[in-house]
Amino acid sequence: MYRFISFLVITTFVSSVLYFYNESRHHHSSGHHTGHEEIIIHIPNDITPPTITGEVKQDASNSWLLKIETSQFTFTPEKTGLVTNSFHEGHAHLYINGERINRLYGPYYNLGNLQPGVHEIRVTLHANNHGVFAYRDNEIAFVETVEVYD
Repeated sequence: MYRFISFLVITTFVSSVLYFYNESRHHHSSGHHTGHEEIIIHIPNDITPPTITGEVKQDASNSWLLKIETSQFTFTPEKTGLVTNSFHEGHAHLYINGERINRLYGPYYNLGNLQPGVHEIRVTLHANNHGVFAYRDNEIAFVETVEVYD
């Protein structure tokens, strides 16, 4: 009986620790997930929102290059993680097929050699505190789909 009770106590304790560890906002289950994605910063209608456009092209070395252009937005890598009251500064997050790949602090990013298939490239604009900017309930983002052939 003692072994059974000990087993239950230890199992309950370990399960609780694992549950709360995984629920922690600071836990990183992979190098790409930060837990910041749920923060949405709604830009008021009377503020001119930042915009983002871009293109994805294959270069001469068969590598894929992402180029983004923003307006009403300044990249501020030195302020990343800070809470500021600006709707016009921060950084961008790069996603490929829904998986967060990296932060962007400027207009160019080498995507490398993409595997054959269809790839959705999405870049979202974020405040310094990592919240994603939204205007009129739409995430401020650039999205392009590229198809890579064998």
